[in-house]
Amino acid sequence: MYNFIKSSLQWKLILMISCIVILVVITIGSFSYYKSARAIESDAQRFSNQILKQATLNLTRYINDNEQFFQMLILSLDFQDWANVQPGDSYSNYSKIKDMENRIIQPYINFHQETLSIVLYNENGNQIVYRNSNMDTVLDTDFSFLKSGFMERLTDSRRMQSFVQLRQDYKNSNRKSIELPILTYVQKIIYNEQTVYLAVDISLMPTQQILNQIELGRNGQALITNEHGSVISAPDLKMIDTKLDADILAKMGHQASGYVYDQDHQQMIVYQSIPKVNWHVIVFVPYRDLAERIIEIRNWTMAIALASLISAIVLVYLVSHSITKRMKLLRRTINTTKLGRFDIRTDVKGTDEVADLAETYNLLLDRIDDSIHLLAESKVVQQQAVLSALQSQINSHFLYNALESINAMANLAGHQQIRKSTVALSNMLRYTSNYRESLVTLEEEINHIRDYMHIMNNLYPGELEFHFQIDHNIAESACLKACLQPIVENCIKHGYEMTGEKLRVEITAYRYEHDYIRIDIEDDGIGISNEKLSEIREALNQVRTEQEFLQLSRIGMLNVHYRLKTYYPHHNLTGIRVERVSEDGGTRVSVIFPKKIKEN
Repeated sequence: MYNFIKSSLQWKLILMISCIVILVVITIGSFSYYKSARAIESDAQRFSNQILKQATLNLTRYINDNEQFFQMLILSLDFQDWANVQPGDSYSNYSKIKDMENRIIQPYINFHQETLSIVLYNENGNQIVYRNSNMDTVLDTDFSFLKSGFMERLTDSRRMQSFVQLRQDYKNSNRKSIELPILTYVQKIIYNEQTVYLAVDISLMPTQQILNQIELGRNGQALITNEHGSVISAPDLKMIDTKLDADILAKMGHQASGYVYDQDHQQMIVYQSIPKVNWHVIVFVPYRDLAERIIEIRNWTMAIALASLISAIVLVYLVSHSITKRMKLLRRTINTTKLGRFDIRTDVKGTDEVADLAETYNLLLDRIDDSIHLLAESKVVQQQAVLSALQSQINSHFLYNALESINAMANLAGHQQIRKSTVALSNMLRYTSNYRESLVTLEEEINHIRDYMHIMNNLYPGELEFHFQIDHNIAESACLKACLQPIVENCIKHGYEMTGEKLRVEITAYRYEHDYIRIDIEDDGIGISNEKLSEIREALNQVRTEQEFLQLSRIGMLNVHYRLKTYYPHHNLTGIRVERVSEDGGTRVSVIFPKKIKEN
């Protein structure tokens, strides 16, 4: 299987693109799932907090109203007058409770039906009970505050205290005892050396209605706990007066609000405090209720990913088959070409890159014959160059011997001028006929020009004047052999031989643009016309082929320019520049090439 995939471009494409699609889908799906899960959890927490805040506001208002009502009773003059009523004074008991009912109790109960009963008790044994007649549940007629146990549970005689418990001393309309969650406010008061107690029973059914309105998940459960962690209100009455797990209380800590995750029971716990009484509204939301949307997103993500993967594989197969089918046809043609069959062309249809490649390959086959002919011509040119070099070398040996003979005869005859000219000519011949090296030092090239100028001074005595300004720091730099002589020849040809006037030639060599060497060859001849200058510059800017170079081999300036461009192809400043010195005349030819030290 591995070898099959390895040898098939089509299956490589299918496997590679499928892996990319799988990676992209998994990455996007995982990221989307993670972000969605976090967003749902965050929204659930925020939504839970908003609901709990609203529930807390309702409970706070509910508690504040009850406490304010309790304080109104304690501070009322009717309650203080009742504290002084003696036991057995039934009339006073009745009149005082009636006054309290008319002035305080009844107006409050009209808007707060959850107030079940009000008990006034004096340690002298006097007790009076007000029962809310609007409720179906009423306090037992045999109720005794002395026996209720509230007196013993009071820990602070200076402030109101509240107790929540399941009471069984209430009866329904059928006079049967029922179990009812009751919030009881109790306070001990001393008036004129009389110790009295006030107890108000409040039904917790309104708090349960508030809890029932908190909907967080299908299986969420809300309850209220006091400062000790005991449940004081819950939809399930059996939970009242029970205490929450210590681990849950520890996770909640002393924070006023927030949420924690109970790993043991797989549930999120959202809580909000009621500051005035230090109660907490707590909601338990099973994680499966939260995860229901997350699981749905996960399932949809997996389904979409699987469908995308299948679609991608089918699409990749169709596209890759279209590409590889034509590439196989092209490959078959290439294999026949390897066997020497250049007459077979590939027939690939289409307008895409594969079709372009096939068309290009057909053009390549069409041009192979032309390339073979050009190669053959190049071989012929090279053979001619070798034969010419051999012939030149043969002629050079003959000329060396002849010049040595002339030098010896001039020396014997005492003709020193002839001897010096012969030596200069011999040096030039030896310098130009050495085909082993194409690079020389700049100093060697300048010495070659000095020999040439010595001979030209003998030809035109007193007519030519030569000056050199050479930077000695670049004397050992590499320079193409015989690149300056053609330029100097042009100066003499066009500046002296055509006019017959004296000519001054100045050669200056220096560093140029940090990494280059520039050699300026300047004369004071008649100069060059604008038309001719434009023609020369245009010729220098043209790109020449090898065959064209062979045709230009006798044109000195273009020859040198082509050699420089060929030898230094990656240096843009390399080449020859031609310019007029002034409007009155004079020409300056600059030879520019990279500064490199010649290696021996």
